[in-house]
Amino acid sequence: MSDKHEDQLPLAVGLEDEATFENFVTSLENLQLVTWLQDPERLDSPVLIQGPPASGRTHLLQACCHLAGDRGAFFLPLRYKDQLQPEILEGLGALSMICIDDLQFAAGDVDWELALVHLIDTINPTASHLVLSTSAKAAELPWELPDLGSRLQQALFFRLHPLNDEGIMEAFELRARNRGLNLAAGVTEFIGIRAERRLDALMDILERLDESSMQRQHRITIPLVKEILGW
Repeated sequence: MSDKHEDQLPLAVGLEDEATFENFVTSLENLQLVTWLQDPERLDSPVLIQGPPASGRTHLLQACCHLAGDRGAFFLPLRYKDQLQPEILEGLGALSMICIDDLQFAAGDVDWELALVHLIDTINPTASHLVLSTSAKAAELPWELPDLGSRLQQALFFRLHPLNDEGIMEAFELRARNRGLNLAAGVTEFIGIRAERRLDALMDILERLDESSMQRQHRITIPLVKEILGW
């Protein structure tokens, strides 16, 4: 990302180190999508991903940026658009990967819609890859500019299916393992019974357990989980 664009982004917008393809549990339903994203040279048109909250949209977009590496990448979650100016989407043509998350927040805002139309129109698909995501069907969003709606209809569309309960717990175990956390027998099952089966909720729990484990230098056991989480 260029300094010009990096300086304009709020502090909360940085890429998460763990948001990689290696940390993403891919169900059979999402295999085609993930396969395409891992081979961006196949992407000769913008990609539009639609999935509900906590389905992994943000993770996948950030994984695309990590994969681009030194070739240059730009990630923007439009939930922060009120802290930014639409001009931030200008001059991105030299970057290999451009990812715009939470497209639904731009619906109804003419300035941002114009900026998105311009971005789509000026991207050279042989040099730059554009990946967009939204929580709602793009055709059902209240766009002010029909031109934007029509361009999104021409994008390569994928629906991101949320993981089932088994997949969510697999993602929890994968992230814990990649962090090097030492979970005692039965801990994952215990958390799965007591916690809300949502990826974001479980990742918050993992963060708390990791922090406490580092402070205490203890293996994570069921009694320790109860103490940390107040269960």
